[in-house]
Amino acid sequence: MFAGCCSAETCGEGDCLQLTEREAMVCVTVCSSEEPVGFGSIRSRLGYHQEVVSRILRRLVKYGAIEKVSGKYRRKAGQ
Repeated sequence: MFAGCCSAETCGEGDCLQLTEREAMVCVTVCSSEEPVGFGSIRSRLGYHQEVVSRILRRLVKYGAIEKVSGKYRRKAGQ
């Protein structure tokens, strides 16, 4: 299942992941960066507890909204 969270224009009916406000903030933080973003950087930018960030990142990766590369997170290729 492909789910985009970084670009509303790429979403057709039914193929977008519905996000909570916190999930959307994590996605925007990752997708707005030119370079892959580390866990600690995401956590400190947003001020969320590490478990919250961890849970959100796992969900976003699982559903293909972002990808993990070399221990960092980035916009999924092709989005």
